[in-house]
Amino acid sequence: MLDRIRAQPVPPMDRSAAPELEGQLMDDTSFTFPRTITREELLIDGNDRLLRRLLYDVTALATRIEQMRTEFAKRLGVTKPQYNILLHVAQHQGELGRTVAQVAEALHVSGAHVTKEVGRLVEMDLLSKSANPDDGRSVLVKITPTCAEAIHALAPVLRNVNDSLFGSLDRESFATLSEGIHATLTDAEATLRKLPFFLENSD
Repeated sequence: MLDRIRAQPVPPMDRSAAPELEGQLMDDTSFTFPRTITREELLIDGNDRLLRRLLYDVTALATRIEQMRTEFAKRLGVTKPQYNILLHVAQHQGELGRTVAQVAEALHVSGAHVTKEVGRLVEMDLLSKSANPDDGRSVLVKITPTCAEAIHALAPVLRNVNDSLFGSLDRESFATLSEGIHATLTDAEATLRKLPFFLENSD
């Protein structure tokens, strides 16, 4: 569906055929921006300006965080997806390790993606695999001593960056932000699955 929409060219406006329209587009200031949400809880003074600002800000924030994570990944000699896997496994592996399914669920990616990247990280001596005693169909992954050393070396950088990045938040606002983003991410995944329906039914 999205491919069909992108493939449709937008014809240029024939201004010579409709000079009165050109003047209207340039001079008419009576245009009212349509609401992009209907939920009263998200309308402030009857408009969605705060929602629009939130969307612009979240998009810009995500871009900046990705730029930072690109630099962190370079320090470890890996890609950004591989960096995410390593940091998650390192933090949550415990004594036994993490399954591919656990990593995929935590990072909101597919199991196939994690399996592929884990294989590469094992070849790079950054992850190790072992049999899962509770499920013979899966394996457990843990970071290697090489990876542990690299993460410890990177940790001071992460502390400085995160202290600066979230410097304007206190404990309460940080907890609210964390819970709000986590809940909205769940809504986003459900919305993405419904997107073809929304595109076809715009009324």
